Amino acid sequence: MMFAELPKPFSVIAKVAPTTSLRRSLYNSSAHFQREKYVFDVVLPMFERFQQARGLRTAKSFAHYPSVIVSECCEGFEYILQRDLMAHGYRNFPRTEPLAYEDVLLVLTHLAQFHAISFAMQQQAPDAYAQIVSELQETIFVPPLHSSFVDFLQRKVDYAIETLQRNPAAGDGAVAERLCRFRDEYGQAMVDCVQNRDDTVICHGDCWISNILYRPMPAQRNGTDDGHNNNNNNNNNNNNNGFNNHQHSHNHHHHHHSQNAKELKFLDWQVARCATPAIDLSYFIFCCTDSELRERLPELLRKYHSALVRRMDELGTVNARELFPFERLQMHMKKYARFGFGMALMTLHSTCCVEKDLPNVSAALETTELVDIDELAKDMLYNPAYIKRMSGVCRDMVRFGYL
Repeated sequence: MMFAELPKPFSVIAKVAPTTSLRRSLYNSSAHFQREKYVFDVVLPMFERFQQARGLRTAKSFAHYPSVIVSECCEGFEYILQRDLMAHGYRNFPRTEPLAYEDVLLVLTHLAQFHAISFAMQQQAPDAYAQIVSELQETIFVPPLHSSFVDFLQRKVDYAIETLQRNPAAGDGAVAERLCRFRDEYGQAMVDCVQNRDDTVICHGDCWISNILYRPMPAQRNGTDDGHNNNNNNNNNNNNNGFNNHQHSHNHHHHHHSQNAKELKFLDWQVARCATPAIDLSYFIFCCTDSELRERLPELLRKYHSALVRRMDELGTVNARELFPFERLQMHMKKYARFGFGMALMTLHSTCCVEKDLPNVSAALETTELVDIDELAKDMLYNPAYIKRMSGVCRDMVRFGYL
């Protein structure tokens, strides 16, 4: 006799928008849920189809994001239901630890592969690409910035200057001076960074440690999968026909995975934006690494750029290296890495805290204004981990000529 198949347990994550009007307006909830829905419904599937059409086999293509089961953006009732990656063995990096070199390189390589799709599409499918981008207006740094937001930003610079005093080093005078100048430009600088329209790509936009999950890679895999993405179930790519013939030619891999090789997934696409690659790079670098690691930043940027050009080539781009030369990337970092600095100023004090020490902002938001939330954050500012990380970020911004 036949047994009816028992339902398999199925684990999902639900992202739900806040319902109180203060929080909704503070977080621009409706715009951000719409943005994420748009990215999952339109942008990522189009990127996937483009990669397939260029003959990039599934194992190599950028599909490092959770699959969405259903999403709804009805005003006041926004939600996104996605497959629970934790149930598939993915986990967060420990938030308070600066990332190790291999992990930083891994993230930058993934960003390069993601950004490469935009460059390739601009050359080969310009109309489709322009269509996608037309929907990606900036949602956070939109002029004119509200005066309370500007005050909030300026206080963050004051806190940063304080970390220099608490953890003094030679040459801090010049760093503090530069910070004082930045204090007045901060809001406008963020607006300028996201408004730049030269050499833009679609950026993840919120690329920091809590939005990246990883899982260790099984030691031995069959040759057809270099491990970049094996959990491709239901990522809209059941239409693989015609592309499988590329698989056999790639079996001998030239890159060997280290013992602690990892697969990554990028979460939270709510502020995906069209901008310079320097937005994603600087945000990630200044919010998720420490000074020691940034000694190797020039080499990391070079490796990001090689991965970018290599993937542009694989996607059939003509003259990829001339399209976005390394010198151009360096110039973009000089002009726009201050975006990552701005994000570090806004987030590092909470990144350097363990979850349980974070103030309960949601509770406070039911009653208070932005200014009072700052009071909640005060204790976090005396955290030695924050003082060390933030003062290091300030010095490096000046040392690299980014500020």
